[in-house]
Amino acid sequence: AEDGIRDVERSRGLGDVYKRQIIRSAGVVGLGTLLSRVLGLVRLQTIAYIFGSSRATDAFWMGFTLPNLLRSLLAEGALSAAFIPVFSEYLSTRGEKEARKLANNVFTILSLILTMTVGLGICLAPWYVPCLAFGFKGSPSQIDLTIRLTQVMFPFLFFISLAAVAMAILNCKAHFAAPAFAPLFFNIAIVLSAFLLAPKYGIYSLAIGVLIGGAVQFLFQVPPMIKRGFVYRPILSFKDPGVKKIARLMGPTILGGITLQANVIITRIFASTLAAGSISSLQYAMRLIQLPLGLFAIALSTAIFPSLSSLASEEKLEELRETTSLGIRTVFLVLIPSSVGLIIIREPLIRLLFEHGAFLQRDTLMTSQALFYYSFGLAAMGEVMILTRAFYSLQDVLTPLKVSLFILALNVLLNFLLIRPLKHSGLALATSISMLVNMLILFFLLKRRLREMEGARIINSLFKVSLISAAMGTGVRHLLRTISSPESSSLATQAFQVSLAVIAGLVIFCSLAYLIKLEEFKLVLQALKEKGRT
Repeated sequence: AEDGIRDVERSRGLGDVYKRQIIRSAGVVGLGTLLSRVLGLVRLQTIAYIFGSSRATDAFWMGFTLPNLLRSLLAEGALSAAFIPVFSEYLSTRGEKEARKLANNVFTILSLILTMTVGLGICLAPWYVPCLAFGFKGSPSQIDLTIRLTQVMFPFLFFISLAAVAMAILNCKAHFAAPAFAPLFFNIAIVLSAFLLAPKYGIYSLAIGVLIGGAVQFLFQVPPMIKRGFVYRPILSFKDPGVKKIARLMGPTILGGITLQANVIITRIFASTLAAGSISSLQYAMRLIQLPLGLFAIALSTAIFPSLSSLASEEKLEELRETTSLGIRTVFLVLIPSSVGLIIIREPLIRLLFEHGAFLQRDTLMTSQALFYYSFGLAAMGEVMILTRAFYSLQDVLTPLKVSLFILALNVLLNFLLIRPLKHSGLALATSISMLVNMLILFFLLKRRLREMEGARIINSLFKVSLISAAMGTGVRHLLRTISSPESSSLATQAFQVSLAVIAGLVIFCSLAYLIKLEEFKLVLQALKEKGRT
């Protein structure tokens, strides 16, 4: 009955029922992501408390760069983007049995490729790590530490890639909970390893936690897959049509992901030439950016992708435009006020979360500077996720690739121009500018592809959200000036100030959004009400 209602709604354009369903699906993913981001902050707090912003932590983050980058490219990037539409097609046209065969084949092929990749990553680390961390060349001991940490953490790629395939299978089966909550165990493993193993193994305790966390993240999703009929049976066939189609889609997607994710490596390479702690400060700031980004932008893009793919395959371009427009406007609704809020409360927030133990006032200042400039690109980062998924749903992976190549070159140029006057803050600003340009180019190219993108509707929503976000920021700023206290105030006082500022910002923004009858805010409220009744 619900499928029939959705078909009727979509045949007449997007109805509120269909829109609320998308938002509710994003809410399921968002809840798990929220908890994961909170634990991610706890993880960073633990690292900051035990190790601070030191040469050892810089070595850890640099050592984690390549395994984590490959995770983003191969697992959560290209593989998920290629596997989900093909696996969904098999489920709908060939049946459950053929879909299971495809999944087993992908698991087998991926396991072989990952085993070889991990082996090469470990064996070749002494040669490629010094190239990545060339800023450490004045400290041979720091380079040696980075090499050893990289070797310990590289097997993380094997487990986390299998976890990504498990997530894709479960999402295609309309099960979002286990994949959304699995990353919690990654953060828990690092925190426990840091506290329990640091006295004996030092910074290596974090690398051990990364390895354990990746394995648990995969194993946690195995029982839900078995419950839904998936049983692994070794199948190896490179000639399978589904495997070939996945491979064709993955090629350009990997290249596009390389150029986008290369921004992380480029930023860290530039930062390695600056003062000690620059890499860690950028990492702490980006983690705070990723909290609202992951809470909704990633959740929404995950939930909206199957809908976009379905509409594109049925050639329902009007509904595809409306769904994409809904995603764009909803991301603005959440991330613009989030960016304003982070700018206003950045220093007290960082002081509350990180300024303990080995994390000093200097580290708070450096992280605050980076967060200020990263915040300007927060909304653009979220929009790029939605727009990229729209192109993928149209089976167009070349356009995002071409744009990402241009953005990579732009980011390198901006790093050269901004690093001298602004130091590590200039690297954060370069990232934000690059993402804004990326968003604009993708939007206008998609508009040309679909012939219309509800531009007036999007601009109207953007103007309203920006206006009430500015009002919210003004109110929160005055509140902080009123209740501000010395930096040496107790942890409880700092927590009270930050909590009061956040609550005040939410009340101001939600009240104004309600008064001006903002459409996207109304849909979110209705989705929450329906979720509460169920």
